[in-house]
Amino acid sequence: MREGKNFTEKIADLITEIEFALQWKQAIILFAIYRSSHVLDDAEASLETKLKLRGQELVRVRVRSDLSNVIDTIEKENQAKGVFSIADFSQGGGVDRADSYRLLNLHREYFIEEKIRAVFWLTKDEAQSLSAFAPDFWAFRHRIIDFVRNRATPERSASFQGLTWVEWPWHLFESDTKAALNYRIQLLEELSKEFEASVMRADLCGEIAGIYVQDKKYADAQAIIEQGLDNISELSVPQVEARLLIALAIVLIQMDAYEEAYVHLQKVVLLDEKTPLVFSLLAQTSRLAGRRTKALAFIKRELSLYSKSAFAWNECGNIYADLGRTEDAISSYEKAFSIFPEQIIPALNRCAVLASANRLDEALNFLGKIDLSQAIDLEKVKNTQGFEFLNI
Repeated sequence: MREGKNFTEKIADLITEIEFALQWKQAIILFAIYRSSHVLDDAEASLETKLKLRGQELVRVRVRSDLSNVIDTIEKENQAKGVFSIADFSQGGGVDRADSYRLLNLHREYFIEEKIRAVFWLTKDEAQSLSAFAPDFWAFRHRIIDFVRNRATPERSASFQGLTWVEWPWHLFESDTKAALNYRIQLLEELSKEFEASVMRADLCGEIAGIYVQDKKYADAQAIIEQGLDNISELSVPQVEARLLIALAIVLIQMDAYEEAYVHLQKVVLLDEKTPLVFSLLAQTSRLAGRRTKALAFIKRELSLYSKSAFAWNECGNIYADLGRTEDAISSYEKAFSIFPEQIIPALNRCAVLASANRLDEALNFLGKIDLSQAIDLEKVKNTQGFEFLNI
């Protein structure tokens, strides 16, 4: 079986998309472009193994001249645990051997309404025929994954880890952190230990942790958040629990404990998948842990929920930069900066991508338009890999 980098990454792409469809109980229509039957055989064998681990079956469906309507086959199978792998569209019957395409076009809503999860394997010629004979079904696709290219993604264009900032779940605007911390600690000690005050104590723990994070005292922040979670352990307050878990994940990311952070963020998704930041942070932990495909899927999910999140657009730029998609990274950073111009990190990231792509003049020109007097430790940034151009 194939084990090349490109092949492995493409299989991972397919599995990631299918996992999301299973998680959200939605349809998924994937087009996989391939060159030879050997690729198809190896891909199906790999998918079958990975799907079994997820309690799913791979159901192979082949188009024939006497079986042009693949829906007939799908309806006979167990859809609940079936992911359909459909191929050989050029063997369809009818005029131009195109009945298989026309029937997909005619019954396109079926796949969405019945929440069908399917991978359509297409040669380049079959892909062209599908777009010509079934344009409406073609538009229904969720993603095209190309097994033909020699490399899944370009080499990285940036030799840096994109900068981010902390979006704390509790809004804190404290310049005197020592006084703010002492005040909240005293208030926490004076609060009633009765059941009714549990949520107030948990919220105070979140605020105290935020001040610790400002001072980079991450172990203290972790401890007080865990205390807050203990305060509400016997309550059913998913919103407060989700905020505390988000805070805990942020702290763990600062401590480079990406896998542990990922686990807590998954708990947040189970509590409320619309919790702000959860998919952005899942994207960030995945990127930092080297899982770029998952990172991109997570950040797209966050942006589908919160399209005006500068934090999410900045993370999207970091992921694209890591994937070597320079123009997409630049565009994402520009979007983040336009939403939140008071935060210069997306602008600095944009300059770093330009500089790493041998476009130093553009980087320096844009840098001249940025107000570098904003609250940021610029000297520290200058010494960060990929931002050496700031010393020019």
